[in-house]
Order: sequence, then structure tokens, then C-alpha cells
Amino acid sequence: MLIDWVTSYLDYDKAPDWGGWTLARQWGDRIVRYCTRTGDVRWETNAWESVRSDSHSVVMCFTGVSLRVQGSPGRAMGDGDAVFGNGDAGRDIWACVRAMHVHAARALRVSSMPDARLWKVIRCDVTHNYLLSSLADVRIALRELRGTEGGRYRVSQQAGDTIYWSHLSRLRAGKAYSKGPHLRYLMAKPHHTGRVYTEKELELADRLLRLELRLGSQWWRERSGGPWWMVTWDKLSEQHGDFFGRMVGEGIDMGSVDFVDKCEKSAMEIGLTEGQGRSAGRTWAVIQSTGWESARSSMPKATWYRHLKIIRAAGLGDADISAGRVVSLRRQVIMRPIASWEDLRIACGQ
Repeated sequence: MLIDWVTSYLDYDKAPDWGGWTLARQWGDRIVRYCTRTGDVRWETNAWESVRSDSHSVVMCFTGVSLRVQGSPGRAMGDGDAVFGNGDAGRDIWACVRAMHVHAARALRVSSMPDARLWKVIRCDVTHNYLLSSLADVRIALRELRGTEGGRYRVSQQAGDTIYWSHLSRLRAGKAYSKGPHLRYLMAKPHHTGRVYTEKELELADRLLRLELRLGSQWWRERSGGPWWMVTWDKLSEQHGDFFGRMVGEGIDMGSVDFVDKCEKSAMEIGLTEGQGRSAGRTWAVIQSTGWESARSSMPKATWYRHLKIIRAAGLGDADISAGRVVSLRRQVIMRPIASWEDLRIACGQ
């Protein structure tokens, strides 16, 4: 569990007396568009430039009106572990932003950045890792998640084993992939400078399903509930659970329960009628036989969403509904992320 990415920026007018602005303007390369016939410059801007350290980097850019610093906090703190981060500090957004700012100040050769409370955070990626039985099971889970659409979910990109949901959203976006193969991919790059994982660590990571939630600029502007530095890890983790938790159900044994009966009981538990529950159970049968899109088009919108509410209360998730069957990934896994290498070794019996 960690904060895997942060983007922060400082407007010039928030700290006009800061002595590093000249150095910030001179930082990195500039991209220029000009007319080859007249030589007139159409526009120019600073390019994003890596801030190097011994083995890791963040990136920085002066836009003309603001200084932006972004990247993985783990690249500026701890040992650069891309799996679990730097313990509690890696889950504290204030600590993450401050570490990146200290790193950037060192690169600019200034004593310090302006007070972090003058900056704005416009992106934060919250990551949890989940232990499954094997790499094969991770790939099965990804295949099942790939079909999860409808409601808040829109599968927008697929690249290899990686799935993206709503990747253009400025509110919230999701991502799922297998961590073990991803680590091998990173380490195989010719200019890899990050942490080198042992073969045993790679074998353990093969069993990890990684789910990442991106909280974008709209979330920080409208839903953070206060200044960015007051947002706790509990709130960030709650957002992660809210986004991904509804994908999967409770793990009911469909072979030992009459699902219509369960829908009837669940409907009454949430204040609806037994008859509405019975109808929802029948809707699940239609979803299984014809698919959720066909089932949705066969009834009024209000009825469809009422039936979905009952079906979810009965223990199924959006992945089940999208697939028309009970998938293997269940909520018990989503609610128990692995927090460290030590926890992973213990869970694997090592």
C-alpha cells in the first residue's frame, strides 16, 4: 500500500519573492515552434526534465507561470521500492510531497522550496497490492476484471495484461496489472537505474495483483474536503476501496443457495419489498442468459438500477454482473491488501 505518484505545482504569484524562480526558468531544455520561412517564433515552452539522484528521478518543469514537480515519491525517499514504498512515510501525502520538493530544490541548487502549503496537488495515485495463489490466478483475475463495464466503470484501454478504466477522467481513474511481470519488464530496460529485485522477490511479486486509483484534479478541487496536506491515508484508502470494492462480490456459494431467495431477503434488509427482490433474482437469470446490456434494455431505467442494488446487496459485484457469472476475485481479497515484503513472505509461508 503506497502513494505511487504525486503531481504538485506552485504558481509564481503565490511566492514571487522566492529566490529560485530564475533558476527554475533556466531549468531543462526548451521546446520551440518557429516558422522556417521567416524565423519567427510561434511559441516556446520548457520541457519536462528528470531530476537525477543516485538511482531514481522525479520530473520538473517551469510552465511560464508555475513550477511543476511530479513523479513517484519512492524515487525521492527510501530505497526506491516500487512495490510497497517507504512504509508509513510512503502513505503520508505531506511526507511524499516534501521529499519530492527537497529533491527538486537540491537539483536547482537552492536552499529550499517555498512552503509546501502554497502548492497545489492535482494528482495522487493510491496503490494496493493483493495476494493471489499464483501468477496464473492473477491473470485469470485480470481477464475477469477486463470485462467489468457499466455504471462508474468504462474500460478505456488495454495494453497486454494491463487494464485501464476511465483513463481520461479528471475525477477518478483505475488501473490493474500483474506486478511480477511489470518488475521484470522494468529491470530488463537497458538504462534501468531503480531497485534490483532478487529472484525470490520476483517470484513473490508474481502472485500480486496491483490495483491503482488515480485521484485527478477534479477530485482534489471538489472532493478532498480541505487542503491537500490534511487528506489522510485512511481517506485515500477509502477512495480506493470505494472505486474497486464494488467490482467484486462477497463470495457467496451459488451452488448452495437459491439466489432468488437471497435477493428477496436482501431486498427487505435494504428497505425494499420481497416482490422486488424476487424480480431482481429473475433479472440476474436474464443477465446470465442474455448479458447485462440486453437485460438493461429490457426494462425501465429505474427498475434496472433498483434490481442492481438488490443484486449487489445479495453478494454479487459489478464484475459478476458484467460477466453474467460469479468471477473468482472476491471482496475478501480486496479488503485485505498486502502492506510490506514481510507481510507478503508471512502470507506465503516463508
